[in-house]
Amino acid sequence: MTIENSYKISDLYRRLNNIIRVGKVVAVDYNQAKAQVQIGKIKTAYLPWLIPSTDTWIPIKQGEQVLVLSPNGNISMGVILPALYQSANPAPSTDSKKIIFNTDIDQTGNIQTSGSFTAGGDITATGEIDGKGIKLSAHTHNVQYVGAGQGATPQTATTQKPS
Repeated sequence: MTIENSYKISDLYRRLNNIIRVGKVVAVDYNQAKAQVQIGKIKTAYLPWLIPSTDTWIPIKQGEQVLVLSPNGNISMGVILPALYQSANPAPSTDSKKIIFNTDIDQTGNIQTSGSFTAGGDITATGEIDGKGIKLSAHTHNVQYVGAGQGATPQTATTQKPS
């Protein structure tokens, strides 16, 4: 085998090993949507991470374990496929019927559900809230006030529309 052929085989072996590598995010540039990954002793240049759509923003975090996919085995042309669960970043659930986001979500557009909606915090709306044809901004109640002690006389009052 010639030195030239030996070099070509070594280069092919190196490139093959670099097509898919596991590493850890060590730095993130959110303005450019790129991150650096530590793969053994190699620290990559800032690489883009994959997302489901360019209309979606799902940032990766420093410390996450990821895959680097490199066309032709050239890590400098790689892209990051986030993220892998590990002991430092375990899965937030084992329920196969749940999708969990442990972060804030900003939604542009409509959300529709045919199931129940439960909120563990405040709900704020800038538009109308309508439930079964009852609009919150126009809804009133007849409230009965009962005094304390025996012989208290009930009184009726109508609440005002919210302002």
